[in-house]
Amino acid sequence: MENSPRLYVIATPIGNLKDITLRALEVLKEEVSILFCEDTRVSARLLSHYGIHLQLISLHAHSTNKPIDNAIKALKEGKTVAYVSDCGTPGISDPGSKLVEAVSDAGFTVTPLPGASAVTSLISVSGFSGKQFIFAGFISKKPGRRINELTELKKFDGTIVIYESPHRIKKTLEAICEVFPDTSITIGREITKKFEEIIRTNSANMRFLLDNLTEKGEFSIAIHNKL
Repeated sequence: MENSPRLYVIATPIGNLKDITLRALEVLKEEVSILFCEDTRVSARLLSHYGIHLQLISLHAHSTNKPIDNAIKALKEGKTVAYVSDCGTPGISDPGSKLVEAVSDAGFTVTPLPGASAVTSLISVSGFSGKQFIFAGFISKKPGRRINELTELKKFDGTIVIYESPHRIKKTLEAICEVFPDTSITIGREITKKFEEIIRTNSANMRFLLDNLTEKGEFSIAIHNKL
C-alpha cells in the first residue's frame, strides 16, 4: 500500500459492474478517504454494490473550484483522495483533468488505476490494423460543423474513434458516410452491458444498417481511415 497522501484516478465499469479491478476495490476500501465523482448517485450505486462506504463529493463540468480546493485541503491534511467519472477511464471527456492538474501543481502524487475504457474496448474488437488511433470524443450537434469536424479528422491516417448518443446516432452515421464514402466502420452499442452489440459494416451498407439500428444506449464508433 502507498502511505503518502495522493490522488488516485480510478477507472470504473462502463456497464458491467464486474469490470472493476481488484486493485481499485482494494484502494477504495483501504486507502481512500474522499471520493470525487461526476455524479454522486452513479458512484454511490457502484460503491453500494461492493459494500464500500466513502464520503462523496460531486465534481462535474459545471462545478466551481470549491471541490478541487477541498481535494487539495484533504491532501494537505494527510488524506488520500480519488476521482472517478461516471464510467470508464477518467480524464477523457470529463472534468478530471482539472483536478489532476491542480493536485500535481500542489506537489502531490497522482496515481492512475487503469481499467475499463470504451475507446480501447471498441478498438480491440474492430479488427482494424495499424499502430495509430485518435479519439475525438463527441463531435458537434450542428450539421455543418459536424461535417467540418469529420472532414478535418479525415486527414488522420489510422483509426478514428468517436462517441455518440442514441438521439443523434443516425445523423452522425449519415455524416460519416458522406465524408468517408469508402471505409470500414465498427460500431459498439451498450458495450459490456446486457444488450451489447458490436456491428461491423461499411459505408456502402449503411442504409440497411440505419433502417434496422436500435436507437438505445450509448454508442462508440471506430472509423478505419487509410490514407
